[in-house]
Amino acid sequence: MINVQGLGFRFALFLVIAAMLVVLTTAEFFYRATYKHEISEANQDIKELYRTVGATASIAAFLEDEDLAKEAINGLVKSDKILAASIKSDALYYQFNVTEAINLNSEPRVFLVRHPFIPEETLAEVNIYPNFDHIIRQAETISTDNSYSLYVEALVVGIVALIIAYYIIILPMLRVSRSLHEITPGTTQRIAVPDYHARSEIGVLVDDTNQLLSKVEEQFSQERQLREEIEFLEKRFRMLFENAKTATVLMTENGVIELRNQAFNDLVEKVGLGIKQGYGELLEELFENATLMKASLKEAFARNEFATGEYKLVSAVSDNVTWVQLIASPLLTDEGERYYQLTLNDISSRKQELQKLALQADFDALTGIYNRNGGEKLIAKLMNKEHHFALALIDLNGFKAVNDIYGHDAGDEVLIFVAEQLKENIRKNDVAIRWGGDEFVLLLQAEDETSVQKVIEKVNNGVKQPFYFNNDTKPTVISMSVGVAFYPQTSSNTHALIKLADIAMYKAKQNKIASPDDYLIFANQCRLDDEDMS
Repeated sequence: MINVQGLGFRFALFLVIAAMLVVLTTAEFFYRATYKHEISEANQDIKELYRTVGATASIAAFLEDEDLAKEAINGLVKSDKILAASIKSDALYYQFNVTEAINLNSEPRVFLVRHPFIPEETLAEVNIYPNFDHIIRQAETISTDNSYSLYVEALVVGIVALIIAYYIIILPMLRVSRSLHEITPGTTQRIAVPDYHARSEIGVLVDDTNQLLSKVEEQFSQERQLREEIEFLEKRFRMLFENAKTATVLMTENGVIELRNQAFNDLVEKVGLGIKQGYGELLEELFENATLMKASLKEAFARNEFATGEYKLVSAVSDNVTWVQLIASPLLTDEGERYYQLTLNDISSRKQELQKLALQADFDALTGIYNRNGGEKLIAKLMNKEHHFALALIDLNGFKAVNDIYGHDAGDEVLIFVAEQLKENIRKNDVAIRWGGDEFVLLLQAEDETSVQKVIEKVNNGVKQPFYFNNDTKPTVISMSVGVAFYPQTSSNTHALIKLADIAMYKAKQNKIASPDDYLIFANQCRLDDEDMS
């Protein structure tokens, strides 16, 4: 019975398919090439036939000899490759079977008959009509015969290749397989390398199999050695576990701590809690937000994945804030018992650094007051809490001239001075913000224009103090243009509130030329059209 899954059958099938593909492709190619060649040969034969009678046709045309012309034409049509022929001159005409050729839509080959003594002169023309039916049949016959030959050759080659493959590959592999079935694992029995396969792939396979058998034989002697090594490794693991710098806990499913290292004890002592065997389910007594921690672990464990997160520990020490990165992994023993491995990395220092960086991101490095990012956060916070406040947008007049004339160092000096005046002259609950460039914002806890005007006047008096740059005898005076919008009276939208204050400030800047003391404009005093709000 044929084994269709066997290598021999699959190899034979592959050979047959490959041979068929090669034969079909090659046969088609040779068929077309042979066909084309035979057609070309037929055309060449017709040309050669004309050359044999060309001299006779030339003399016949020169002498106007009809008998000689008939001889030339009859000589042509004797060939199976020519269906009809004719010779035509001014004084001579003879044809054979031309009417039949014309009815068959046969196109003639035209040959010019030259003067026998004057080659440049044409006396007549000979029209030769090829017998295409005969030519095509002959070409097809030759092409088909060549294709059959290729089929037979391919079949023979395939059979020979299959026989060779059987004796060289398949039969040796069958012998190797039988030898492998007869071997008892753990004994010294080995597979013999088939003849003539010492360096072939089969020989390599046999060598690798023998090496595998040798390794299996070694396993029995290694088991005893492994047990000794396991005992040694257990001691090393305990030493590594107990001396690890990361707090590590092995806990049962109900929250009982079975193993803990010294780092965990140190962490518990750091937060002022006493060491005990159990800390509730999943150490919940140690965590400030135990509910969030338990939910995260439960979700991860349900997917049989490890869980991680950053949590704040409960602390009995008032000035000690401890954050840990918790990594928890579920463990399942061979007996089906469930445990949890917990590692707690102290990240308190990193948390403090991140808080410092967050604060730095909200404050202006030059002036020390809030920057625009921090200011926008404060505005959003006040709006969320629905606090009423006034937003005063301040633009410095003459600041560009200070930068252009005295340089940016002088400009920085002005900005620092203005920021100091803002902080000194606003009230305790008010906030000063450097909005960008020479623009500042004041968030004033006020709901009426009178209160705002008092604060702004106080700030303005402090800002307009004269500056003397580079020992210049002529003082430089900085003034302000201020636009004020109230929340929520003017607008309850952040963008609109700032935009309205900006429009009012711009109008105050425009009024500065005509009315130097009219530096403060309230948004509700301005006529605001659609162009202003765009």
